[in-house]
Amino acid sequence: MSTPLNPSLRLDSPILRVGILLTLCLLLGLIVWQAAFFSRSQALSELERKVDADLTRYLISVQQKLDRYKDLPQLLSTFSDMASILPYPETEAERLRVNQMLEQMNRILGATDTYLMNSEGLTIAASNWGLPHSFVGGNFSFRPYFQIAMQGRAGQYFALGTTSLQRGYFFTYPIYAEDEIVGVVALKIDVNDVEDYWSDPLQDILVTDEDEVIFVSTRPEWKFRTLRPLSAADLQRIQASQRYINQTLEPLALTQRVSLSAHKQIIELLEPSATRGQAMEARGAESYLKMTRAIPDTDLQVSILANLRPVEQKMVLAALQAALVYLLICLSAWIVWSRYRLRLEREAYQLREHRALESRVEERTRDLRETNERLLEEIQRHENTQNELIQTAKMAVLGQMAAGINHELNQPLTAIRHYADNAREFLERNRLQPVSENLQEISALTERMAKIIHPLKEFSRKSAGENEILCLKAVRDGAMSILSGRLRKEEVEVSWPERLEEVYVLGDTLRLEQVFVNLLTNASHAMDALPTKRIEVHLSEDAEYYWVHFRDFGQGIQELERIFEPFYTTKAVGQGLGLGLPISQRIVNSLQGELRAINHPEGGAVFSLGLRKAVMPE
Repeated sequence: MSTPLNPSLRLDSPILRVGILLTLCLLLGLIVWQAAFFSRSQALSELERKVDADLTRYLISVQQKLDRYKDLPQLLSTFSDMASILPYPETEAERLRVNQMLEQMNRILGATDTYLMNSEGLTIAASNWGLPHSFVGGNFSFRPYFQIAMQGRAGQYFALGTTSLQRGYFFTYPIYAEDEIVGVVALKIDVNDVEDYWSDPLQDILVTDEDEVIFVSTRPEWKFRTLRPLSAADLQRIQASQRYINQTLEPLALTQRVSLSAHKQIIELLEPSATRGQAMEARGAESYLKMTRAIPDTDLQVSILANLRPVEQKMVLAALQAALVYLLICLSAWIVWSRYRLRLEREAYQLREHRALESRVEERTRDLRETNERLLEEIQRHENTQNELIQTAKMAVLGQMAAGINHELNQPLTAIRHYADNAREFLERNRLQPVSENLQEISALTERMAKIIHPLKEFSRKSAGENEILCLKAVRDGAMSILSGRLRKEEVEVSWPERLEEVYVLGDTLRLEQVFVNLLTNASHAMDALPTKRIEVHLSEDAEYYWVHFRDFGQGIQELERIFEPFYTTKAVGQGLGLGLPISQRIVNSLQGELRAINHPEGGAVFSLGLRKAVMPE
C-alpha cells in the first residue's frame, strides 16, 4: 500500500497554496499569449484533433472489414476436405466437390474469391472454378501472401489480381497434415467499398502499403501513385511480386514536407487534380495536414489529408477554446489530486485495520490450533474408551451368562450325584443292568452340561476383526444359545423369520452375535412389567442391505434422539450401564451397516439392523 500523505505536501498548506495559485496564473497568461500570437498553431491543433478522430473512425471501419475475414482462412484450413485433395486431387470428382464447397463458402462469406493452393503454389480448387477467369491451374507462389503462409504464419497482402486486374486484399493460412504444411487456403475481398462512403470535401483518404504506394483513395488520380520516390530495388521487388501489374507507380508532386510528429506532417502538394465527376483541371499548390496511422496486424497505413484553409478562420475560436481547455484541465487536476489524497488516507486507514485484523486472526488461529490438539487427544482417549467399553459389555454379558449357566448346571449336577449313588448301590448288589442305565443317564447329563457351557466358551473367544460371508441363521443360533437360559427363565417368546438359512451378509460372527444378544436383552428388559413377553423378529431387504427388525411390546422409547448415547439408560439400577446400544452401533458401523431405532405405531420399540448383502456361496 501507499504511504500516508506527508502533511507538508497538503494543499491546505498556505505556502504551497500561494505557490500553486501563482503558477496557475502564470500558465494561464502564457496560454492566452500563445493563443493570441500562435492562433494558427492552436487552430491547427484543433484540426489535428478532428482529423485524428476522423482517422480513428475510418481506421476502425477498415479494421472491422479486415477483421471480419482475417480468421476465415484459418477456419477453412481445419476442413478435412481441404487437406484430402492435397497436393493433387486423385479424381476430378474430388476437385469438383471441393470447388463447389469453396463456391458455396465464398457466397456465404461474401468474399470475392476463395481458393486452395498446394505447397508449390498451384491452385487446386477455387470458388470461381466455373468462370472464365478461374484461378484453378494458376500458380501464385510468387505472391508474398503465399510465401508467408508457407512459413507457418497467417498472411495478409494487398495487390491487383493477376487474373481479374481488380484491387483486392488477400488473407491466407497454411494447411497442415501430420505437422507439415501441405498447402495454403486464400481468401480475397474487394476494397472498393472502403472509399465510397467518404463525403468530406475538405478531407481526402489514402490507404498505402509499406512502400507508400496509394491503392485506396478518394481522389481517383492519386491511385497507384506514391508518397515518395521509390528506389530501383523497390520497383524491381514490387514488379517481381506482380503486386500492381503494369502500374507506373509515379510519386506525387510534394513541394514541401514538415514533420510535426512521427505520424503528422504538413505537406504542400502541386498536382493537377480532378473534382470527382468532372473533367481534369489544373490546380495550384495546396497545403494539407497529413496524419497517418498503421492498421494493426497489417503492413498498411491509413492517411487523411485535411485542407488547411479553414485553419485561418478559427484562430480566435481556437484561442478561446485553448483557455477553456486549460481551465478544465486545472479543474480535472484538482479533482484528481483530491481523489488521490483521499485514496491515500483511506489506504492508510485500511492498512491499520488490516494489521489489527491480522493480529486477531493470528490469535484465533493459535487458539484453534490448541483446541484442535486437545480434540485429537480427546478422540484418542475416546477410541481407547470404546474398546474398553466393548470389553466391559462383553464381561457384563459373560457375568449374566455365568449366573444363568450356574443355575442351569445345579440340576444336572444333583442328578449326576443321585445316579452315581444309585449305580454304586446296584453295583454292590451285582445288578449290572441298572448300573448301565444310570451310567447312560450320567453320560446324557454331562453332554447337556457341555451344551450349556459351550455358549460361554464361544462368546468369550476374541473376534478376528475381519468381515466375512456368514449366514444369519448361524448368528441367530449363536445368540439364542447364549440367551436361551435367560429367555426361558424370564418366559420370553422370540419368533424368528423362516428363511434365515438363505440370507448371507458381510460381517463378523462373534461381533454380530453380541449385537443380537444386546438387542434381544434390551427388548426383554423393556417388557419386564408385562405378563406376556414376546419379541418379533422380521426380515426385509433393499438393493444394498438385509434388514433385521427386532420389535418388543413394551412402553417404547421416550427419548429417541438419545438412545445411542453412552451411559443413557432407562433401566433400573443394576440392570445396565447404558453401553449396550452405543457399543452395538459402533460394531454395526465398523461392519459398514446401520442400526436404527423407532417407536412402533401400535406400541413398543423397533430396532432395525441393516447388514450389507453378500453373494451366497456355492
